Amino acid sequence: MRKHAGVTIVLLAVTLALHVAISQAHERAALTQPEPSLLDIPPAIGPYKQAGPDIDPGDRVREILQTNSILTRQYDSPGGWPLELMIVHTGLTRGSLHFPEVCLVGQGWEVREQYSAPVGFRFTAKRLIIFRGDRSQAVLYWFKTGDHLTGNYFLNTLNWIVAKLTFKEPSSSMIRLSTVIGRQGDEVSFRVLEDFAVQLEPILLEKIR
Repeated sequence: MRKHAGVTIVLLAVTLALHVAISQAHERAALTQPEPSLLDIPPAIGPYKQAGPDIDPGDRVREILQTNSILTRQYDSPGGWPLELMIVHTGLTRGSLHFPEVCLVGQGWEVREQYSAPVGFRFTAKRLIIFRGDRSQAVLYWFKTGDHLTGNYFLNTLNWIVAKLTFKEPSSSMIRLSTVIGRQGDEVSFRVLEDFAVQLEPILLEKIR
């Protein structure tokens, strides 16, 4: 009996050690190997055109988010309205997924409003209205795990757990859009973001698996 118990303990210890080693390997890979599919996000998304080169998030941001797979890019709408796209791709580990509110507050922004709203007919995203001094921005974000899109962090986690239980290996990403709020008000800004999100959706489903 004691012998069997000893063997069980040894097996559990070996399993735990392997799990830790694999997790550390995933983290190291995430910090050193950018996700190639992010480089395939096109410079033209519907009528929206890339404005300038991709923005380097910096080593500090990559370290905080525990991933090297971060795309930050500016686009211009047909009417010249600027918006920013940010994709944080975590791969299989989910270690980089977070609430964007936390980062924004850490950058000095204050959250004035936050609520969920539908984007097209396929998913719901999270809306934020943030301000810093006399500047206000509209933010729209959601998460992607496999083919599931949602602005609900906890539902996204459930999607990941279900996928794991059914022996799938989905990757996860956080997608964030932002633009200024001008004299026309926040609804106009959100209409621009939502239109861009609808154009972006099929590209995400195709490029980021």
